[in-house]
Amino acid sequence: MTVEHRPIPPWARRQEIRIGAVIAVALAIGFVVWLVAIRGGGSSKAKITTIAPTAATPERMSEVAKDAGHPVYWAGPAANTTYELTETSSGRIYVRYLPHSIPVGSQSTAYTIVGTYPVPDAYKVLNGIARKGGESSFPAPRGGFAVYAKASPTNIYVAYPDLKDVQIEVYDPSPKRARSLIDSGRIAPVP
Repeated sequence: MTVEHRPIPPWARRQEIRIGAVIAVALAIGFVVWLVAIRGGGSSKAKITTIAPTAATPERMSEVAKDAGHPVYWAGPAANTTYELTETSSGRIYVRYLPHSIPVGSQSTAYTIVGTYPVPDAYKVLNGIARKGGESSFPAPRGGFAVYAKASPTNIYVAYPDLKDVQIEVYDPSPKRARSLIDSGRIAPVP
């Protein structure tokens, strides 16, 4: 009796390749999760503390900036306002300006927010984004650079060449006010 050897059909080879690719991707994802979650991404920095939305004084915001290792930006003091401070696990720090009558943690998007984000080479990143279609840019005070999507002019991103790894976002429901806050020079580090 002779045994006939048939070649593996192409559809069967593709299935083996797909299974191998799925396994490789799963292993890569597992490695990244292990590296980031278990080992802290190989960084020697302390774990970032998350701050739920809370009322804060400028002094408290300065403490958070010191802990973060970079400035926290805001739009300066405002009368009859509660400063809501939030920090995410990714290191994003938000200062929201709430009228005293609005409770901290409100879900409303009707109020000014200034966010400070860790972004490697933020100035270079924003310059690259500005070159894409659908984006607008303008110079910001103190040598900064601002970019916003034409489709979303309420969110303007700012970076400074001397502040290498920090990006600032200014949100206001009024695009005109968001731009005015930047143009006026009010967006600055909390003292």
